[in-house]
Amino acid sequence: MAERVTTKEALKKLDAQLECSLCLDTFKQPKLLPCFHVFCKSPCLEKLVTKDGRSLTCPTCRHIVPLSERGVTGLQSDFHIDHLFEIQDAFNKAEDENDTNCGNCENGKATGYCNDCGDFLCDECQAAHKKMKYLHSHKLISLDELKAQVTSLIPPKKAVPHCHKHSGNNLKIYCDTCSTLICTDCTIRLHKDHNYDLVADVLTKHKEELVSSLKPVKEKLDIVQQALKDFDTRAKAIHDQRATIEANIHKEIDEQHRLLDQRRAELVGELEMLTQQKLKDLAAQKDQVEITQVKLTSCLEYAEGGLKTGTDGEVLEMKSSVLKRVKQITAEFESNAIQPETKANVELITKGKEPLQKACRNFLEVDHSGSFSLENSHMTGDCLKNATSEETKTLSYQGMTKNNKKFKDKLNLKAELVHIESKDKLKCEVIKQQHGQHKVNYRPVKRGKHELHITVNGDAVRGSPFPIAVAPSPQSFLKPSQVVRGLNKPRGTVFNSKGQLVVVVEGATVSVLTPKGEKIRSFRQLNDAHGVTVDKDDNIYVVEPDNHCVNKFSSDGEFVAAVGSQGSGNLQFLYPIGICYNRRDNNLYVPDNGNNRIQVLSTDLKFVRCFDTLGNGNGQLQNPLYATFDSSNNLYVTDYVNDRVQVFTAEGKFLRAFSQKANGQKLSNPRAIAIDSSNTVYVSENGPHYVSVFTSQGAYITTFGGLGSKEGQFNQISGLSVDRNDSVVVSDQVNGRLQIF
Repeated sequence: MAERVTTKEALKKLDAQLECSLCLDTFKQPKLLPCFHVFCKSPCLEKLVTKDGRSLTCPTCRHIVPLSERGVTGLQSDFHIDHLFEIQDAFNKAEDENDTNCGNCENGKATGYCNDCGDFLCDECQAAHKKMKYLHSHKLISLDELKAQVTSLIPPKKAVPHCHKHSGNNLKIYCDTCSTLICTDCTIRLHKDHNYDLVADVLTKHKEELVSSLKPVKEKLDIVQQALKDFDTRAKAIHDQRATIEANIHKEIDEQHRLLDQRRAELVGELEMLTQQKLKDLAAQKDQVEITQVKLTSCLEYAEGGLKTGTDGEVLEMKSSVLKRVKQITAEFESNAIQPETKANVELITKGKEPLQKACRNFLEVDHSGSFSLENSHMTGDCLKNATSEETKTLSYQGMTKNNKKFKDKLNLKAELVHIESKDKLKCEVIKQQHGQHKVNYRPVKRGKHELHITVNGDAVRGSPFPIAVAPSPQSFLKPSQVVRGLNKPRGTVFNSKGQLVVVVEGATVSVLTPKGEKIRSFRQLNDAHGVTVDKDDNIYVVEPDNHCVNKFSSDGEFVAAVGSQGSGNLQFLYPIGICYNRRDNNLYVPDNGNNRIQVLSTDLKFVRCFDTLGNGNGQLQNPLYATFDSSNNLYVTDYVNDRVQVFTAEGKFLRAFSQKANGQKLSNPRAIAIDSSNTVYVSENGPHYVSVFTSQGAYITTFGGLGSKEGQFNQISGLSVDRNDSVVVSDQVNGRLQIF
């Protein structure tokens, strides 16, 4: 458990926050720069203004700040600093309680404090305060309690500010369009068609959005802080290396006695110069990384400080500037630029021990240009991104020196292929060749996303780990690895977060099965259910074509709600078959079969939007049946009558369509669709009872299945899904089974 901060420690921390980092004195007229650094207006900022008066440079992060005609005076104040001064003032008054008058009657001595009014009160005024109905919710505390509050930096609440355009009106409304506080009169003309709402109603949403926006800053700050530690580690390695090499220099030259003393001093001097140059280069880059740290830290501290101490309106007003700054510094952030470039790679080269009279000056040399260079070395091969299971792939690695020549000495190269989901590791074959060249062979066993980790002498090569998407081989679909029998004409299937299979069977019963096909539970007989999906909380959504509706159940099978009726309006459907869930926007996408459109619903079954155009052109649909998303948040839809798959963005923008198979053949009545972690696309064909396999770009891979009742054959495929190991589950409806490949 963290130790409780004492009042004394909190005050010390508070005083530090109220100190200008330029003059090292308490802030005087503090002004906030767009980079969220605060300094005194005069003389601190005024002396930084350029001669033309148009800008100044932040002394902390070197951000160039443009100035208006008002100069430094036109910069905004920092409400967070203002509140810290208010906290300090309130504490000092509470500490000096004998000289603190009541702020209400100004006659009696203050004995308490109202947290909501921000006023000191005597005993009589406290009693009167409690009697007033509209003040019942106010919190009265003792002066000791007030002093204790400084440990949490809790400022007194301020009254709602008034509108400067409409005198007497409170600024209780927030205009989302303009990102500003307004009053009721402002909404009539100035903000007539804008999107606005009461501050109290939107505050929580905007606070959450503001907190969420800071996540990339926190993540990048962690990366920068780790990088700075790496700089210190690297500097220590350079220092340690210097000590080791210097010792070796002394050892070698001492063996040559007096004649080599002068050369020893020269070598040590060369080493010192090279070391200092490396440290200088390292320090220069570290300085830039520290500036990045300052930018990220200042943005984070300003926003978090404002969220902690700001009033509702102040938090909302600072939102746009914070989002703008977050966007700016995250756009500038380059993860590669913060890694130490200077290496601890100095070595002592012995050229040979010739007679002292002729070779003492060539005996030793401090050098690093001929040593191995991780940056100059490179890996080549056409399988650094994609591969196929059960097929061997080959990569080449060429080791290079600092002066960009082939490295001829030995290298310790290791390679390992890791399956992201299961964490299974596969050692790769490494074949050493001449002149620093190596061949790396790998043969993935599992389909799905992998990472190829390659190290040389213990350090990762450039680009490692390489993301490898492994597509299934055609041979893996010849025979199912598992068959789940005894199901009454299974239809739609989907896997929940626990790896359990949710399946709809004829009779519209929804069943939950283990990965081995054992029934866990069944629930709710619907009219004629087909498609099924689950959201991030494992709530279950089932489509009923004949009732033209979507049903929602809890993860335990309890009915929650239903929406839909026959028609073509919003939240009306015409024989919908499929449904899918998008984790990115937390919405449901329903192919509205008879209406030739895609309707988008929220998870509480409210209408969000739809996109539709009847026809056979790009982006037009004719009886869309099923849909699913890939890892890039693109929506794949089976366009049944048009015999194709169409790909859209989540907003409905057409990207591409595909239907072409081998030997001039095309898809025939595509129905169910599923996508695995490597973005391999599986499409069932209603006519020939096939499942055809494509890349995400529509390149044909293979087809498996065919009409029949043997294993590997199908009779009316009514659903496809993929589990966390990228196994494909086929709903073999008429045969009453699930076949898993």
